[in-house]
Amino acid sequence: MMKSLVLLPIFFLLSACNISKEAPETAIPRVNTLFSENTFLPQPTIEESEIFLLSEQEQLKFMAHFNEEVSRGIRADKAVFNYLEQRLDQFTYDGETLTAQESLSRNEGNCISLAILTQAYANVAQVETTFREVGTIPVFRKDNNTILISNHFRTKLLAPKLTTSPNEIEIIRAGTVVDYFPAQDSFFIDTANYQDLVAKYYANKSVDALLDEQFDKSYSLLTKALNYTPYDPELINIAAVLHRRTGQQAQALEIFGYAKTHQLISQNLLANYLSLAKKQADHVLVEYLEASLDSNATTPFDKIQLAQRSAKKGNVNKAIRELKDVIVEAPYIPEPYFELARIYYAKGEIEMTERLLALAVEKSSDPEKRALFQAKRDAIPSNERKHTQ
Repeated sequence: MMKSLVLLPIFFLLSACNISKEAPETAIPRVNTLFSENTFLPQPTIEESEIFLLSEQEQLKFMAHFNEEVSRGIRADKAVFNYLEQRLDQFTYDGETLTAQESLSRNEGNCISLAILTQAYANVAQVETTFREVGTIPVFRKDNNTILISNHFRTKLLAPKLTTSPNEIEIIRAGTVVDYFPAQDSFFIDTANYQDLVAKYYANKSVDALLDEQFDKSYSLLTKALNYTPYDPELINIAAVLHRRTGQQAQALEIFGYAKTHQLISQNLLANYLSLAKKQADHVLVEYLEASLDSNATTPFDKIQLAQRSAKKGNVNKAIRELKDVIVEAPYIPEPYFELARIYYAKGEIEMTERLLALAVEKSSDPEKRALFQAKRDAIPSNERKHTQ
């Protein structure tokens, strides 16, 4: 999962929403040129090859299984998947980002760890891969005034090419999709590649170090991530937050300004930039950033946040319309029902509140979310329920 940084108390937004991580057509300086290098002492970091390295014993075990399956006519991508599925039978889905070998040794890891492990086996078997970044509207976890929000990767192990002719193009490549956290309340964010996966490993480690106030380590890992995806708004956002956390507010503003100038923005970045702009009492910039947050709302989660801001400003009817639009677009996710329930409860419409909370529970594939929504439903005072009967 890609950990994202959003500072409290103002905003908590999903990361990497329909943003371009490709190099801009017109060459621009990299954000690293704005870093306060004298503040940080570079630390040694793990090399890329070590992230995907499996022990010799594990490689031999895997290849014996892989070759046996292929000899029986099983396609190479399916053979990798079958081994992975068998190997992960007792796996614990933990929140930590690990290398391939660490995941195997500890029998745990998050979805980025598992994407790394899948890539490690694919490397050994010489099976090609592609990735998709998928968002799920999460249950938020607060950590030292920062909310961590995660997206996850779906790996596609590609089948062998059907054609070897350079003049023929295979439009849709067959393959096997590995989804470690299947959930109905998810939505596509962006395609991804190997470079994105490596960058996410370093980015997650950078965020962990930042939260532990190991700022030199965080800086070093972030710098490493930027070698792979130098124009990723989420990495630029982490850079600004890191500088802000180390008391370098001017540099943080400069980094945010760089993102604004070159349109390397995400909802996370805009939210953090807005929080800092408000502290500067820059009313023109605040107005611009608020408008940008609204106009860049593309995923269901963004639009829910848009409705929350409308409600906070007292535009309740507007918030209701925006949430109903989200339900039309994505009727399978529980959050818009929950947000509507909050609005109707404030309006004193308890019967509608209960109905919406019941729908939120019904739509939740995440047990933690389901328990939260059910608890909110159970918390409605009995005297209020009787009043509506």
